[in-house]
Amino acid sequence: MTGRGQTTCHPYDSPNGGAWEDTVNPTARWPERLAHIAALLRAEGAAVLATSGDDLRTVFAHEVSADTKWRVIFDADAVVRALNGAQVGTPVAAGRWDEQAAFALLTRIDLPDGEALLCALRHGVPFDAIELSTAGSAAELLAMSVGDGRAIADAKHESAQNNDRVALLERLLTGLEETRDASALLARAAEDIASRIGAGGTSIMLVEGNRLRIRASVGIGVPLGHEQRVDEGIAGWVASRGERVVLLGPVDDDRFRGSDPQAGEAVIMPLRAGAEVIGVLNVKRPTDADGFGQKLEVLDAVAGDVARALLAIRRIDGLERDWRSEAALEDVMRHAAANDAEAAARTAASSFGHHAVVVRADDGTLLALHAEDKECREAALEASAKVEAPPGSGVRVGVARHGRPYEPGEEQLAGRAADALGLLAHAGVASAPTRHTGVRVLAVEDHPVMRLGVRALLEREGLVVAGITSTCAEAVDLIAEDEPDVVLLDLGLPDASGPEAVSRIRQVSSSLPIIAFSVERTPEVIRAVLRAGANGFVSKDAPSSQVIAALEAAVQGLTALGPAEARALSRIAEAVPVGDAADEAVEVEADDSEPGAAVPVREPLTPRELELLRYLAEGYTNKEIARAMVLAEDTVKKGVQTLIAKLGATDRTHAVVLALRRHLIE
Repeated sequence: MTGRGQTTCHPYDSPNGGAWEDTVNPTARWPERLAHIAALLRAEGAAVLATSGDDLRTVFAHEVSADTKWRVIFDADAVVRALNGAQVGTPVAAGRWDEQAAFALLTRIDLPDGEALLCALRHGVPFDAIELSTAGSAAELLAMSVGDGRAIADAKHESAQNNDRVALLERLLTGLEETRDASALLARAAEDIASRIGAGGTSIMLVEGNRLRIRASVGIGVPLGHEQRVDEGIAGWVASRGERVVLLGPVDDDRFRGSDPQAGEAVIMPLRAGAEVIGVLNVKRPTDADGFGQKLEVLDAVAGDVARALLAIRRIDGLERDWRSEAALEDVMRHAAANDAEAAARTAASSFGHHAVVVRADDGTLLALHAEDKECREAALEASAKVEAPPGSGVRVGVARHGRPYEPGEEQLAGRAADALGLLAHAGVASAPTRHTGVRVLAVEDHPVMRLGVRALLEREGLVVAGITSTCAEAVDLIAEDEPDVVLLDLGLPDASGPEAVSRIRQVSSSLPIIAFSVERTPEVIRAVLRAGANGFVSKDAPSSQVIAALEAAVQGLTALGPAEARALSRIAEAVPVGDAADEAVEVEADDSEPGAAVPVREPLTPRELELLRYLAEGYTNKEIARAMVLAEDTVKKGVQTLIAKLGATDRTHAVVLALRRHLIE
């Protein structure tokens, strides 16, 4: 304790349980401020008092003994009036402060987390109204100082948290640049979190299907690869609910199964990427005395950063897989187009993770076989014998592997690989093709599989592929840089369709030969693209020899049209729209091939309609026809209605019967 004539301060517990030292600015120099206030009020001593129940305790004092009995100096009424906002002046009887009679003032200091009182004492004369008002202003200044101190402390705390997060984020970004291996990145992240957050143990678990698997661990004692069900334990609860859990001591909670008596304080929070929880961050055993309470916000931010880094790795991996798949499909198609069955099957196996690949013709003939072991060979052979050939493919493909079952998400890639291997059913059927060396072709096609097929066709025929683009804009740029000999132009591009694509190419080259390439070959479409400047038109269902012939003709300055396109273009009357064909009245005449049958008086069936009729005769469904003819299912449905109307039939079966009797199909 100190006697009068000295300046002292004492920490105390504030009403809300926090320490006074945590609420004030440590650089504020409180004793000096009390000395200034005492001089301003012409007081002989001053103090800051804390209310603690019915007691008044000294916090800071100037020229006042720290053990002064304040309740003897101020009665209860004076304290209440001061706490209610009044500036109270009161006489002090001799013996209460010291041996002489004195005078005192008392006023409230408003603090962020409670209240305190400013007191001043002197002998001789009482405090007047001006001095009481001055004491109130001084109390406000002291309160502002406390607020400033709190703001500074909060700013320092937030700055420290941000520094921790920035440092961790920099390490994550560096890790992304150095490695795209998720395990290596997570191991680094777990070490950094444990070091910077002050944790005795850290682990990161990722959601893999219906399991949670440990992918990084520091100081936990659980091996990497350890797994549990997503609905099991605390980590499972956090992953399934997406909510943070803070634990103190052994686990005793009905929400969870299991316990970790050695955990001490622990924080388990979700790794969230958008609305998806992709894993769980577990931080245990704080090494600092303050625990994790002050670090929850930074831990939340760090968990989000880790989740976004993982999502970036997944996206990069996905793009790389897609690129590798496209390159592998191109290799498979090259080998298949060259009739190298063994190389095509081997490439498909090595590129897509199969241990055996078997390709059969539609009649069961074995076209290709690649197997690394007998078990997978037998399984692939059995699968190829059971599977049905997709419409228009002509091959049946069976694959097998051991160690990992096939997942539903692999079906699309398997279908594309089967389409690529389907070229084996057509390679080598005709005599060796005539080579058209030296002609540089720019192909413009937005469908990935069609791009691979077009490249394989052009290179097989000896033409030079000057480029393959998926948009008209890319084609225009390539033509401006290095003009090819001829362009094979798809009419259904994402950035230009029909005659617009032809017109845009004509803007950069007025003489470059252009062959339009489309599934749509109505007279209106053909006329429109020719008017726009195309040198020819060939259908996508035309034989490959016709496509090559059209390109060669265009290079020689000729207009290239197939027989079906020429007939469609020469029609005088326009075709009745498909949607209206079944609704209009139809004039009919007698048909000698079937008594009583009716034949519509209309133009003959187009080659496309004859193709549709053949699929009907073979029993194909609308969905199967749509896939074989590369049409929408609704378009096929309307086309069938048009056929029925043209033939004067009552249904699709009757249409097939009439077509067979009239020798339209065989």
